[in-house]
Amino acid sequence: MKKQYLSIIAGFVALLAMTACTEGFEEINTNPNRITAAEPEFIFGLSPVSTLRAIGGAGNNATRANNWFVFGNYSQMWAVEGGGAPHFSADGASDDLWNSLYSNSLKPLFNIINNYSDNPGYKNRVAIAKIWRSYVFSILVGLYGPLPYTDACNGDVKARFDKEEDIYLGILAELKEAYEAIDLKNTTDKYPTVAEPFLQSDLTRWSQFAHCIRLRTAMRIAGCDVHHPDKTWLQSLSATAKAIVAEELNHAENGLLINSNTGNFYMTFDNNDLNTRNPLFFIVDQMTPAEKKRQLGNLPVLHESLMMWIKPATYNDPVLSVYVKPGNGGTRPRPVNDKYLGRPNSMGAPTDYRWPDGWVSPYANVDDYPNYATIGAEFLKSNAQYYFFSYAELCFLRAEASLKGFWNGGKTAEQYYYEGIDARCLKYGIAQNKIDPYKNSAGIKWSAPTDLEKQGVVVTEFLDYLGGFTHSILGGEEDNLKRIIVQHWISLFGQNIDAWILLRRTQAIQFKPNFNASQNDGYVSGTWAYIPERLPYPGRERSVNMAETQNAIRNYLYDNTLHDTQDRVTFRLIFAADNPGLPAPPEGSSAYISFPYPLPNQAMNRK
Repeated sequence: MKKQYLSIIAGFVALLAMTACTEGFEEINTNPNRITAAEPEFIFGLSPVSTLRAIGGAGNNATRANNWFVFGNYSQMWAVEGGGAPHFSADGASDDLWNSLYSNSLKPLFNIINNYSDNPGYKNRVAIAKIWRSYVFSILVGLYGPLPYTDACNGDVKARFDKEEDIYLGILAELKEAYEAIDLKNTTDKYPTVAEPFLQSDLTRWSQFAHCIRLRTAMRIAGCDVHHPDKTWLQSLSATAKAIVAEELNHAENGLLINSNTGNFYMTFDNNDLNTRNPLFFIVDQMTPAEKKRQLGNLPVLHESLMMWIKPATYNDPVLSVYVKPGNGGTRPRPVNDKYLGRPNSMGAPTDYRWPDGWVSPYANVDDYPNYATIGAEFLKSNAQYYFFSYAELCFLRAEASLKGFWNGGKTAEQYYYEGIDARCLKYGIAQNKIDPYKNSAGIKWSAPTDLEKQGVVVTEFLDYLGGFTHSILGGEEDNLKRIIVQHWISLFGQNIDAWILLRRTQAIQFKPNFNASQNDGYVSGTWAYIPERLPYPGRERSVNMAETQNAIRNYLYDNTLHDTQDRVTFRLIFAADNPGLPAPPEGSSAYISFPYPLPNQAMNRK
């Protein structure tokens, strides 16, 4: 962001603090027109900055923990051991996320839309506010499920909750309405560049962003009927979403979306602004070694699940040196052999697990932060970039839609798959002569199985710390969809909320459960749990707006077929594929002998 903008935003953050509280809907749902003296250009910039703080972890309040502390674990990208969230229980940071997005991100937008929609001189500025409002709502509904949409920020502390399907239809309609309303010729109707921190009031870029988010949102729900054939009402929603996917991908072929990494959408952290600081810079880069050792359980390192796909001994990802700083091998008498050691959600074992003879956990010798593979320097910089949507994601959405038959325009799924790999690697300046061998390697190459017989391949490198519950071995043509999803997931490195949504939407990548899960969130005997399916509503919201939250939990969370009154994180949202359960380890392996039965997906809230 530009320095000139920083002094502007600092003043308006103070203004917002005086006119809107962030403790919950009791304060959030006050009169949305209280900031009536400021015109749109003086309040719009609050929303992107607040959103960056909430989902990217910027700033210096509780929300800064979200991206690395909560969603790093949920996305299987980064891992933190201490606290509640890594054990898949509700965490205060996620409560703050709800409050921040409603109060600080949405409220300025409602103010603009409510006060200026009827003024033709503000047509573009209102359209931009609607685009960002829809983006923020797409985040919220993907995290919590049913929530206030139609009646949000209307002054009612007991605002009505909407069903997920109605929210999605509203978002998709509003995004189209907004990009069609933008008048590219009217260059006077836009926010001042210095007061618009996201796209600096580039109207063409705002239109592109609306198209991209509409595509992503439609793709999220396009397959919802596939997994729930007993709920026929979902078929109409799915058909609508598939038509929108095809519509937006046709727009992409006509140049209305982005067509290279130069079009990527991001914001830049700024060390000089308290509201947009990169938390990783302060909690990792600037922390002393002694403090890192004391805070080992609270600092993000690379997740074991991700490392098994990118480390040198498996697929040797071209972007590895950017994503990861190698560990040092440990300091105890028995060193850790793997300098790319990632941390799992839990270092324990399943109940009654019988360890293979002679097996020693690598984590028995890890007692310091540098022993792990840690987040690369690119993401620790004070001016690091947080991405909202990239060209690589567009390529992988094209590949997935083509393979599933949602769309048959343009190139083949295979071609878009390779273009996506190129895009995510070139994004970080990786040379093409390093990317091409990767694309041609066994497992990564389209329809080519992982070659475990190749000289030098160590099969155990593809297995997790228990000896086989999670593996990164790919088959042939039958695993091409999984190839697309894996590469899409890797491309979202650092975008942990987006990665978590992708995992739940597809369930294409198998991960072992957390064997040290919370005892209070409705899992099987409290002994193990797969990644959460949603965030629970904030406690204050459940208290102040009890009737609506209970109605949403009992009647709108469609996975809650027993009408449970508890606000569980096990309830799938409308877009989520059913978790088939992790299969047993490979037959014949030591892990199979020790624990030879599968861990099914047992949701306590279904018939």
